[in-house]
Amino acid sequence: MSTETQEPGWGGPQPEPTRTWSARKTAVAAAIAVGIAVAGGVTIYAVGGETQSALGPGGGGRGPMMFGPGGGPVRESLHGEFVVSDGKGGYKTERIQTGSVTEVSATSITAKSVDGYTQVYTVDAATVVNNGAKIDSVKSGASVTITADTSNKATSIVDSVAGRGPRR
Repeated sequence: MSTETQEPGWGGPQPEPTRTWSARKTAVAAAIAVGIAVAGGVTIYAVGGETQSALGPGGGGRGPMMFGPGGGPVRESLHGEFVVSDGKGGYKTERIQTGSVTEVSATSITAKSVDGYTQVYTVDAATVVNNGAKIDSVKSGASVTITADTSNKATSIVDSVAGRGPRR
């Protein structure tokens, strides 16, 4: 007769159950896990959280950080389009261009980016210029960042030399 132990198999003897954690150990482990999750969430919020007032128009953009001189992820962009909240539960497409003013009048402004892209934008009383200045404060040759709607109506013009961020 062999003294070897047989591996448990189908229909064979079952292994003795392993010991499980007590209710107390389980509760302590759960409390530690919750503590780690809360601390991680607080850390993430503290490092990257933004309040509603720090967000741009409609609470969806990055506002002045995005467009201000030396600030934000698109500071190096020359021109393009992006989508933002319209503040009413929908979305709208806006355009942005950074360049030099080649012409400016009471009703329009023309900007040319360093890659040669040139665009004419319409200007009206609703266009925000340097946080409240008049369009005549922007001179030909000035470096500007212009935000417009898809019909090229300028919504904001920021003279980067003045160092002022846009406000809508």
